[in-house]
Amino acid sequence: MAITGLEVLKIWQDVLVGGNSDSLAEIITDDFVFVRTDGASLSRDETLNWVSNTEVRISDFEVLYENNEVVFGLHTAIRSPGAPSSQIVFLARKEHGKFSYWQVRRLDISD
Repeated sequence: MAITGLEVLKIWQDVLVGGNSDSLAEIITDDFVFVRTDGASLSRDETLNWVSNTEVRISDFEVLYENNEVVFGLHTAIRSPGAPSSQIVFLARKEHGKFSYWQVRRLDISD
């Protein structure tokens, strides 16, 4: 059974809170690439290390589109406790039931 967008977001959330990246490691490919909001690209190992050691927290998930190849949606992120939250848009690619690519961008919403 393929993992859904909401399920993978819950895994990211749990890993960011708990610091144990094993569940994320199970659902990403060996050549996984994570592109952060600052544009930096992280390899699989760099991503697993980062999620285990960051104070970033995510919540308020919304999957806008999903099929067998991509997931696109929104969530909020907080960089550190007490910091203001940011609205994040994400795009993820799936290959053979695992995620191979995850890119996030901060949305700047002005009135």
